[in-house]
Amino acid sequence: MKKKLLSFAIVLMLTIIGVTTAEAGRGHDQPEFKDVELTEQQTRELKIMYEDLFNQRKGIIEKYQEFGVLSKKDADKMKEHIDQFAEKLEADGYIPKWDKKKKTNNQE
Repeated sequence: MKKKLLSFAIVLMLTIIGVTTAEAGRGHDQPEFKDVELTEQQTRELKIMYEDLFNQRKGIIEKYQEFGVLSKKDADKMKEHIDQFAEKLEADGYIPKWDKKKKTNNQE
């Protein structure tokens, strides 16, 4: 009896986890950004804020490297990725250009 109850509990738990995981990706649409032109002042403000953010993230990565959580190679790779993102963001005028492809019903 205990074996059947335990088996039932495990099957129920795995079913719930499977359904939760399958539903996790649905219904999370990305925001739609309007196509606007920022003023020079707005661009400067965003540039300063992003530079602070990127410097903080790089500082955290350096601490992880210092504490032995990350290797130098991995830390450098992560910082390079941040630099590439910063360059792309600046080229886009500090307006996010996220993938605007819409999912069809077949992809859900």
